[in-house]
Amino acid sequence: DDCEMSVRRPVVPDPPSLFAEDEVSEAAPVIEPENSLPFSFIDLFAGVGGLRLGLEAVGGRCVFSCEKDKYAQKTYASWFGENPAGDVMELSQKGMIPDHDLLAAGFPCQPFSIAGVSKKNSLGRAHGFKDRTQGTLFFHLAEIIDRMQPPTLLLENVKNLRSHDKGQTWNTIQGTLEELGYVVFDKVIDAADYVPQHRERVFIVGFRRDIFGDSPAFGFPAVPEATRPKLRDI
Repeated sequence: DDCEMSVRRPVVPDPPSLFAEDEVSEAAPVIEPENSLPFSFIDLFAGVGGLRLGLEAVGGRCVFSCEKDKYAQKTYASWFGENPAGDVMELSQKGMIPDHDLLAAGFPCQPFSIAGVSKKNSLGRAHGFKDRTQGTLFFHLAEIIDRMQPPTLLLENVKNLRSHDKGQTWNTIQGTLEELGYVVFDKVIDAADYVPQHRERVFIVGFRRDIFGDSPAFGFPAVPEATRPKLRDI
């Protein structure tokens, strides 16, 4: 499945906790962009931490993480020195998730991806929101958003999310977020503009209307003008 490829990324230095004390060297200074601001975030459906890497690079501090897959949990723990919580469906109790400025979530994409839909059709199984094991996890995510009311959202899924079921899936997702009080922006971004892999994903950004108003001053970054990188470049 194309979603499962998200676990692949360039080699990352091991955190100091993985070494013996006499092997730990002085940590390299963190260089943050000039326009970065400190903020807290939670990392749901975290996978191996791809969204976390980007958010930490611009001043974010992760205060909670959640990932069900046991192999992704091991990688996440190796990279970030913490064991993420398990099934997001078990995060219903109050107090389990701390307050945060931004909720980040790459909610399951298999029910909406082209490969996932084709596979489920061939097996005679439901897909999208009719898939009770994965598709409806968005509504569990919506319950968390409703309960925690974070000021901002950053969600990620496959490009096919917007066209699945003739657009009905996307209308449901967008409508749900708007009903929860968020102004929603979305854009399909191809990773090929940044790394040597053609990988289109839809990114969904939400701002609480009662904080930012009806027209938040937001725009997605412009695509780099440089030639797309090739594998040999790295």
